[in-house]
Amino acid sequence: MKINILDAGICYRAGHHYDYGLKTVKHYAQAGHDVHVYGFAEMKDEVEADFAAFAKVTRLFSTFPYHEPEEYDWYAGELARVRTESKRIAEELKGVRDAEVWIWPTIRPPEIVACAVRGVEAPIVGCVYWDPGFEGESIDAQVWRDSLLYAQDVGLKLTLASVEAELRHRFIRIVPDGRFALVPHPVDGPPIPERKKALKRIGFFGHQREEKGAKMMRALLSKLIDDGYAITFHNSDQDFPFPEVPGIDRLEYVDDIAVPIAACDLVVLPYDVKRYQARGSGILMECLALGVPVTAPFGTLPGRIIEQAGVGPLFRTSNVNPIYGAIKTTERNYGVLATNAHRHAAKFCSRNGVDKFASALLLAAVVEAS
Repeated sequence: MKINILDAGICYRAGHHYDYGLKTVKHYAQAGHDVHVYGFAEMKDEVEADFAAFAKVTRLFSTFPYHEPEEYDWYAGELARVRTESKRIAEELKGVRDAEVWIWPTIRPPEIVACAVRGVEAPIVGCVYWDPGFEGESIDAQVWRDSLLYAQDVGLKLTLASVEAELRHRFIRIVPDGRFALVPHPVDGPPIPERKKALKRIGFFGHQREEKGAKMMRALLSKLIDDGYAITFHNSDQDFPFPEVPGIDRLEYVDDIAVPIAACDLVVLPYDVKRYQARGSGILMECLALGVPVTAPFGTLPGRIIEQAGVGPLFRTSNVNPIYGAIKTTERNYGVLATNAHRHAAKFCSRNGVDKFASALLLAAVVEAS
């Protein structure tokens, strides 16, 4: 089968654009499919090489997904973004080959409109990772709704998808035709051989930035080092400086993030509560698959998942004292939490995995095509 993978966020060795995209492309290629990847025009050379090991790669999209809306207009930013980007992307899509299915590992309203304008005839599956904001009647939700109505009007064979059930519930009210698939997480594990015994090493992982607690990280890490904990601090963003704290073990890009996570006894997700109210976490999924206890804030989607699984305590806000308190709570209850995490991992891995994720995307496309 000819499969096109399209994602303007494929640029750096960081985040779900790279991680989920590469896993999916590798799976399809090894399954014998003919895969072509279309990423950001300024994709890093090492990223192109990573994807090119499994598929043909084209640096196509001139628009990066994370430009602020104010860059388009000080007042009507989101509306101006869709109008400007969709026109540009539609023109760029003329350079995309015909294929039996188009998969957007991350899709946005301008890309939906561009596909509609371009008249793409193949089934399209696009994954979403952020709350559209329907409950707050946000401009984002209105833009999503408008793009989906346009797609329906022109007969675009589009199915949205998410790895999070909560996001599906938040989106479904603005999806006019109801086509929204819930798909497994592209995380394999396997679980660690036996449960963790004691809290000695604490890990912080991912694409570090302000919404992940970067501002208070130096003070927290210093406090933990003073208490005698070993610290693994991973930062996949080469442009973001490491906190200047002696004694921490620093990691940049790693081929398999599961390896250093598995070496930790606890992983901390110091996420901003407002930004992560309905946003998932790839690092959390790695912890669940491996069986490593984890902690995150109340009022967030990661926090709700942790609480339901019973694999760690939660903290009130992403500040030094609440997080430190959650770590101490973990230490006092470590036997129970580590046992729960190890047991939950077996269940998680039975339901999720790269093969299940990739197959579910194709199934959603085939169902829609029929």
